[in-house]
Amino acid sequence: MASPPLVDVDLVEGIATVTLNRPEKLNAITLELRSAVRDALVDLPEDEIGGLVVTGAGDVTCAGMDREIVADPAYDEKYADEIGALTAEICEFLTSRPYPTAVAARGALIGIGFILSLRCDFLVLGEETKLALPEVQFGIAPTETVPYIEAITGTRVAKEIVLTGEPIAPERARELGIVNRVVPNDEVEAGARELVGKIAENDADAVRELKRAASSFE
Repeated sequence: MASPPLVDVDLVEGIATVTLNRPEKLNAITLELRSAVRDALVDLPEDEIGGLVVTGAGDVTCAGMDREIVADPAYDEKYADEIGALTAEICEFLTSRPYPTAVAARGALIGIGFILSLRCDFLVLGEETKLALPEVQFGIAPTETVPYIEAITGTRVAKEIVLTGEPIAPERARELGIVNRVVPNDEVEAGARELVGKIAENDADAVRELKRAASSFE
């Protein structure tokens, strides 16, 4: 029997949903899964899409990088370059979309999952979701992420997030502006689709121009 795909893609009424499909491992990111995400995103039929939601199958949207990778003493030699290149491709794709993009997260959104959410326009978070960027605890410094957090939260809070690696409670994340909506865990995908769907009903050229004006990183 063939293994299930690492990423599922669904397109309904102009809203594409890209779902990480490694629930038995809490959607922890491997090089293979990251490559599958990249491929799924770049293969989307752009002329049919008015909005994008990224999420994960199962109870945990993304537990971060697979621990076998981040805990490897040879991380820099074995993984850093390829991980960096794939991450850059995915982030460039997400930040350059003319349509609204969102992450819908439940259970946990850790590390790379959190990083990718910062490249999307919106984040809808389940009310019992762990949100954290613990890379510093593994000796990894994702410096390219700091400006995105700092632009949202300010310098002092950004330093707290990246230098401690400690989780941020969903309601605090909402108050800081990291999260747009906090909803029951079983409503995150519906909430994200509703948000991007409303925006997709507006004039596409106006949406594109307003997105460009709102971003300091285009």
